[in-house]
Amino acid sequence: MNLEKAFYWYQKVAESNEDNSENEVELCSECKQPYIDYQWCQKCNTKRFQQDFSKWTSKNEFVDKFIQEAQLSARNGYEILEWIPYDRLSDVNYYDKGGFSEIHKAIWLDGPIYSWNFEKQQWNRCNFQTGYEVILKILNNSSNLNNKFLDE
Repeated sequence: MNLEKAFYWYQKVAESNEDNSENEVELCSECKQPYIDYQWCQKCNTKRFQQDFSKWTSKNEFVDKFIQEAQLSARNGYEILEWIPYDRLSDVNYYDKGGFSEIHKAIWLDGPIYSWNFEKQQWNRCNFQTGYEVILKILNNSSNLNNKFLDE
């Protein structure tokens, strides 16, 4: 009979711990606001992106604004767009041709952002130690970019 009681109370404690872990909210180490996604503080990350706007350019104002707006509204690492300088790519190889573009595969040496590293004060990136495979599109007649052209 004592074994049944012990098991009953063990189950109650286990259920209680499960309930508490679901209700725990992880807070940003910097501003102490709740993360909106796994280790993603939109308030702080928006500031970081804005501080970096002057450190890169596509040399096309329309494209720069498009990327900046995407960065400012990103709610997690999957929604981030970044300009990748060509010198951060390796093994660029032709893959196929599309209607408005030529498609290549490459390795992005840095990889995409997924969270902020508070200790190192830099972005954590997915690069799998050997880089991150990406698809590149060389857009034909891309001197006058607009929304319709970017849809391609």
